[in-house]
Amino acid sequence: MRREVSKTPIIRTIEPIQAFIDRLVGGQIATDGVQYSAIATVGTGGTVVFTKRIDPGVDLTLKSLEVGLTQRFNNLLATSVVSLSYWWRARVDNVGTSNQNWQTLSALAKGIPTSGVAGDPVEDTLSGFFPVGSLPEAPFILDLIAQGLVASGLTGEVKNSSYVKLVGIVIPGT
Repeated sequence: MRREVSKTPIIRTIEPIQAFIDRLVGGQIATDGVQYSAIATVGTGGTVVFTKRIDPGVDLTLKSLEVGLTQRFNNLLATSVVSLSYWWRARVDNVGTSNQNWQTLSALAKGIPTSGVAGDPVEDTLSGFFPVGSLPEAPFILDLIAQGLVASGLTGEVKNSSYVKLVGIVIPGT
């Protein structure tokens, strides 16, 4: 019994999965191993403390977005009870993309003590995965925004251990 073999070629498509890590803050080696972004003074309106375009070099449809974000705020002593609000946000930054709205990655508020040493820093690390349905593509813009309840000389910066890790499929033609 003779078996027939099909001569029709099988066509497979392979989705080119890419992984990309962006270390948000660079700089020279420090004696203590820690570098920070430029310092921004935080006012009573939403102040951009840090902004960066996260660009993997090709347009990606995101499958996962992992973040490790560490921010530090200084001069938190107030003469009255006040608070500091801050949030990380992102928006797609592709030409012709319909999703141009800012998506909040995290939002926090801190009470500022009325006693202590002026200039004591407060540092937080936020880490985990962000749902990519809200931020479906890369490249994108990432911002840290902060706002004080009263103007009291608050400053903010981002630590060099901060990162964004993207895993996605290359959008054809990019």
